[in-house]
Amino acid sequence: MLVPSLSDLLSNEVDDNIYSSLEFLPPRTEKGEEKLWNEHLPHFMKTNPLFVDITWGAGGRTSDKTMRLSKQIQEKYGIPVNMHITCTNMPTGLLKETLNFCYENGIRNILALRGDPPEGEEWKPNEEGFTCALDLVKFIRNTYGDYFCITVAGYPEGHPSRIHGEDGKITDEEMEKELNYLKAKVDAGANVIITQLFYDAEIFIVFVKKCRNYGITVPILPGILPISSYRSLTRMINLCKTYVPPSVLEQVVKLSEDDEALRTYGVSQAEEMVHAIQAADIGIKHFHFYVVNAPDVTKRILDALNFTP
Repeated sequence: MLVPSLSDLLSNEVDDNIYSSLEFLPPRTEKGEEKLWNEHLPHFMKTNPLFVDITWGAGGRTSDKTMRLSKQIQEKYGIPVNMHITCTNMPTGLLKETLNFCYENGIRNILALRGDPPEGEEWKPNEEGFTCALDLVKFIRNTYGDYFCITVAGYPEGHPSRIHGEDGKITDEEMEKELNYLKAKVDAGANVIITQLFYDAEIFIVFVKKCRNYGITVPILPGILPISSYRSLTRMINLCKTYVPPSVLEQVVKLSEDDEALRTYGVSQAEEMVHAIQAADIGIKHFHFYVVNAPDVTKRILDALNFTP
């Protein structure tokens, strides 16, 4: 049975309900994978996510596990898996092998990314591969026609490489380049956009409006990474150059020594962002949650938003 494409699924979201999808990292250990199968997936599937994402790992280090888990999850639960593929350490021959694996196993939803290098290294293009996500989108579409539904990343605050000022904000000129590049990815064949994480709903709302003004009409899904610890938040601030409103940062610092209280705040903060985006009336009713290392917090958010029957 051929699973539906994300674009088809998203086009059917015509009622007043809100929808979710979930993104998982391939577990690093055997124990972690057991927990994924025996604990996390059974619970999360009760929340009726529209699809799940499986990441590729920096430098492609989890590629084999990513492909295996994508196949197994899709077969076990009958839910579309949106499998990540990156340009990093990916020669054209290996990319063809990977895409052929997806084609042969009914994995027809792909998130095409440039990707990150292994930790501590600089990003370098593969001499026999691609330099950016746009090249990847073009290759997939030109080689496989319309078989794959291609998702790409959008950056409401701009890609971190474009943010240079001391205020941590992108210039109007750089944001224009960002939007032109995103439009090029869509024009090359991308069907869906999932955004980088953010902690200020207004930033996402403005981004969506700008995209629509640029003629980007494909679905845009807000990517939400719940606040679960002071350490993880500061890491995201440094890694992604993410803006955190002073009121949010103040609360996180205040609760940094109380893990449970901070997680509870993370639930309410994510819930508030979802409601703010809904109230903005910009046509967003689907929310993409980065589960990462905080599955319990994500579960509580989904429960609070009534995704769990």
